[in-house]
Parts: sequence; structure tokens; C-alpha cells
Amino acid sequence: MTSPSEPIQIGSIELPNRMAMAPMKTAYGTTSGQVTNQVIAYFRRRAEGEVGLIISEPFYIDRRGVEHPRQLGIDTDDKLEGLRHLVEAIHGAGSKVFAHLNHAGRAANPKAAGRPPEAPSKVPCPRTGFEPEELVKSRILEIERAFADSALRAKVAGFDGVELQFGLGYLLSQFLSEGTNLRTDSYGGDPERRLSFAREVFSNVREAVGKDFPVGVRISGTEKAPNGLEIDDAKDIAQRLEAWGADLIHIATGSNCESLPWYFQHMSLPCGVNEAIAAEIRKEVRIPVMAAGRLGDPLRIREVLGEDMVDMVALGRPLLADPDLPRKILQGNDDEVLLCGHCLQGCFANVKAGKGIGCNINPMVGHELKAVGPAIHPKRVVVVGGGPAGMQAALTAHRRGHQVILFEKNRLGGQFSLAFLSPGKARMEMPLRSMVAQVERSGIEIRLAEEVTRDMLVALAPDAVIVATGSRPTIPPILGVDHPITAEQILTGTREAGDRVLVLGGGMIGVEVAEFLAKRGKHVAVVEILEEVAHDMDPISRKLMLNRLSGLPVELHTKTELVGMVNGRVYADHQGDERELGQFDTVIVATGNHSFDPLSGQLQGAAFTIKVVGDAEKLGTIYDAVHSGHEAGITV
Repeated sequence: MTSPSEPIQIGSIELPNRMAMAPMKTAYGTTSGQVTNQVIAYFRRRAEGEVGLIISEPFYIDRRGVEHPRQLGIDTDDKLEGLRHLVEAIHGAGSKVFAHLNHAGRAANPKAAGRPPEAPSKVPCPRTGFEPEELVKSRILEIERAFADSALRAKVAGFDGVELQFGLGYLLSQFLSEGTNLRTDSYGGDPERRLSFAREVFSNVREAVGKDFPVGVRISGTEKAPNGLEIDDAKDIAQRLEAWGADLIHIATGSNCESLPWYFQHMSLPCGVNEAIAAEIRKEVRIPVMAAGRLGDPLRIREVLGEDMVDMVALGRPLLADPDLPRKILQGNDDEVLLCGHCLQGCFANVKAGKGIGCNINPMVGHELKAVGPAIHPKRVVVVGGGPAGMQAALTAHRRGHQVILFEKNRLGGQFSLAFLSPGKARMEMPLRSMVAQVERSGIEIRLAEEVTRDMLVALAPDAVIVATGSRPTIPPILGVDHPITAEQILTGTREAGDRVLVLGGGMIGVEVAEFLAKRGKHVAVVEILEEVAHDMDPISRKLMLNRLSGLPVELHTKTELVGMVNGRVYADHQGDERELGQFDTVIVATGNHSFDPLSGQLQGAAFTIKVVGDAEKLGTIYDAVHSGHEAGITV
């Protein structure tokens, strides 16, 4: 039985515990790949949480292998000073740190690189659509030397080791896989020759850094891709790596080009896949094996390590949600962890948009340089509304030393309480549950089931009132339908639907309620006025959703406007062509919400500050609501 708190030897170094931070692009670097103060503050904060090992974000070893315009590089000596400062900050906070080295190959971003992608063969990356240039022998040797030079820079900068990216559909795995390596020279053709590039890269790196400098390797246990690498390949690669002198094998799943849901470990996918694969690979080698992928639940961390499935766990997004997760586990305070819901909204979506990595439920991610200190003059603050904006406003204000009263008409959670009710989103209950627990543990005065009025607020004599009353469904007039049902009523079970259901509105909520009902045996038709459904979902979630809907009794009518309903028969207009859609028992409205703020207008002229936050101010996501509430808690 292995405990998360047990130290572990990785090559020549000892780690204080079995928890590592997995590599994640931050988009905090400069456009020339340099370390910034924000990069340093971000990683220092994770080290302060007592994670045993930090694996840096992916450093590009050659500019043609870059994925993001603000990705960090380790390809030139002018980056050494910034990298040294980064290492010093992490060491100063108590963690060890490895530099993660990568070349993205055909998955590279040509706009960021300024050149077309390059790969073993001219096999396009389905995600980007770009056809790569086929690598010639001289260029292959240049890349091998770039890996070795970059590893040596990491050693010079003070890193405790390096991790080489041999998986997830990047350049090294592109050489290893017969689906992407169509070469007939010494680097392709049969499995042994496809290993040549990996063997040479590892050999060059080991020679550059010496035998006593730890070298870990990240591989895909399975790429989940057509003609991609599978577990038997991974076992063989792991055995080879051990023979070559690797000190740690890090198991992930998926491919950046073919299987993004697995690459990002989307919340709708089955749990336990990565650690089960890692356990199989661990049987084949004697060096430590680490697993990554939705392992942020303290109970699961204890199970995976306690059952000796793996030697270490790698945590990515969970350390965004709660950088103190390792310390809380080490101290036995598992129930205090703020749990990640694996939604990809604040992390993947933000980085893709170039905003820098963030988190739905931790508004301090990306703002580590902005200390939130105690208030100079503590105030009496009333928060009306216990959704994500209201809870975060209350928490932030309370942490600054203000006396806080939080009113909620129903139960804490607000619109957040709907997030986990849709199919494939059950894990969203975890962050909600832990956020509510934070509020309940905080000492904030919570008053439930009370209708807040102007007179009540005036009688409390607060210094500030934060209005976080959220939003309400927008119900448009529908000819022939007097009392349509809302998507919220269906998801919460307060109303029932018949056997044939029309859903008006094909955004995220509309398609989610359609799937919800179709899985319960209903026949559903979705009417959407725009050209496509689920337009407000992130690309990964949208693709998964549409794949699931294709196997269910769901009709999607795009570029279509509902005309009305007569004796149960629904009529719609499709680009000027009126048509009958059939007989329906139930009409559900999912056309969006509108801000609900019954208080701020009444409070004008009152002797206290008024702030409106979250959906009550402007419709947005959970991310928007939490960050809006946090800002109010800082500035109140």
C-alpha cells in the first residue's frame, strides 16, 4: 500500500511525495517564447501547494515545432536567464521541476511558427487540416540535436530533470506510428526502423545531460486513433525506454490530431482508462510509472497509489482548481479540496483563445501577481444570490476580512446546479459541491429561503450590497402554445415531457435537453434559427454531442423558425418554405435567458454601495460569473 506522502526516487533525485504537476500550455509567455513574471508566479503558486514535482509547460525545442504563439521555448541561449528565474522560484517554494521538451510535428501551428509544419510523412493533421512537409535526413538530425541542446539548457538553467514528449500525437509518436510514418528509409517501414528517431533522440539527450540527470518520457498508452499506437505498442516502447536508460515513464492517452477528447480527458469520457493502462505498462518495467488524466479526486489518488497501480499521479487541471490540493491530501484534509469538473472552459478554451490559462472555479489563476490582501477598513457586506457569482463574491469578501451575509432564495448553487444534470456532465457536480462546502465552512452567515426586499436590506445597514440574482429563462410567445415548459424544468424533474417533444432553440441547453429526453425514450425534434446547433459549445464538447445525437431519435432542423402549433401539429418556416414537422405532445423552450435584477433599481439612493454581478449584470458562463463575483469581492 503506497501513500501519496511517500517519497520516491526518480533517477538521482528524491521527490518528497507521489504527486506531480502535469505539463499544460499556459499562454503566459512572450511571443518570442520567453519566461514572464506571470509564468513564474503561476508555477510558484503550484509549488507552494507542496506538489512533489512540477513538469513545466511544453517547451518547444525548435520554432517549427511550436503549437501556440505564447508557448515557452528552450531552443536558444537567450532564454536561459528567464528559465533560471523560473527554476529558482519553484525551488524556493519547495518543489522539484522537470523541463518538458517537445516538437509538435504535424500538430504545430504554422502561424506561430512562420513555416509549414514538418513531420515524417505528408499526412495532414485532421484537427488543423495542414499538410506537413516531409522531413529530410539533414533536418531530422537537426531536430535530434535540438532536443539534446535543449536538454542541456535545462540542466544549465537548474532544472532537476527533463521529460521528453514521445506521445499524444506529437513528432516522436508520429515517427513511431504506422498511421503517420509512411517512410521507406531507415526511419520507417517496419516497427524497428520507426523506432530509430526515438532511439536517436533519447541517446543524444542522455549523452548531452549525463547519466545522473533524470530523463522521463511521456507516452500515449493508446492514441485512440485510426492506425495509431495501442497498448501493446506502449508496452514495447516502455521496455525500450527502460533499456535505453529512462528514469520515469509518464502515461497519457490520445492524440492531439485525431482524438482531442482523449487528449484533454473530456469529462464525458469514461473514467479510469489511463490508470488502468498505466497499471498494465507498469508490469512490464522496473522504473517508476506515472499516470495522468482526471485524477484530481483525493479518494481516487489514494486508491490508485494504494493499490499500486502506478508509482505516481500527474495532476494538471486539478492544480488549477486548487493549487493546495497536494498539501490538503498530505494533511488528510481531503474534503477541503476544491475539485475540478474537467469542463475545459477556463483552461483549454482560454488558451485556445490566446487569453492565458484560467479556471472556472479559481479566479486567481492568471492573477497570481495580484495579491488579494486584507481590507484596510472591514465592511458589512450583503450578497443577494447564492449562485456561482454570489458564492464567489461572498468568499472573496470574507477572505479579505469583511463581515458577509449571503442570502439565497432556494439552495446554494444557482444555475451551476443545472450544469451536471445533462448527459456526460456529471463531473460538474464535483466543483459545485466543493464550492458550496467552501462557503459553508467559511463562517459566512448564510440565510436560505428568504425573499430579500429593499426594506430588509436597509434595515441591515450594510456598507455594500452585491446583487447576484442571476437570470431567468426567456419564453417567447408561441402561437398555439399557452404554457411551454422550460429546459430547466425538464432537467430538474419539476415537469415531465410526453413521448414526442419539440425543443425550441438548438444552443447548448437545447441540444443537452434533447439528448436528456432521447435517452429516456422520447422522440425529439430541435428547431434552431441559426445555421448550426450547439454553436455556443466548445469544439470538443460540440463534436462529442453531435456524435451522440446521431445515434438517438433526435431530428435537427437548422435555419428554421417556429411558426406555431395547431391541435398538436407543429409548423415551421425553413428559409421561406413553410412545412409541417409533425405531431408533438410537448414544447420545450430553450431560447436562452435574460438577466434578472429586481433589486438594484429599488436601491438607488440607499446609503450603501451597490454592485451587480454575474448573470444579473450580463449573461455569461460559469467562468464569467465566478470572475465577476471575485472582482466585486475585491473592490467592495
